[in-house]
Amino acid sequence: MNTLLEICMIVLGICLCLILYKAIKIKRFTDRIMCINMIGTMTSATICILSVYLYEFSLVDVALVFSLLSFLDVVIICYVVTLHFKGGNQKIEDMKEEVPE
Repeated sequence: MNTLLEICMIVLGICLCLILYKAIKIKRFTDRIMCINMIGTMTSATICILSVYLYEFSLVDVALVFSLLSFLDVVIICYVVTLHFKGGNQKIEDMKEEVPE
């Protein structure tokens, strides 16, 4: 059983490195967001496998929190990109001008 878990962690580690390389080299921003989401998911899976391997089942809670933070990260990045492409920077500048000093 331990050998299988070690092989799974090695394969996930290799996949994480390949996805990180793809995220750095790719040009489209949407593909980068998808790579970030995949990295978060694979890291959560690695933490879960590690918790079974080490018999530390409290690491599953860490994996759940990491998954939630990874999801929020992707949502916030998508929101910022959407604001940028819809002219959100101009809206923010307009709000700054309206605030009295």
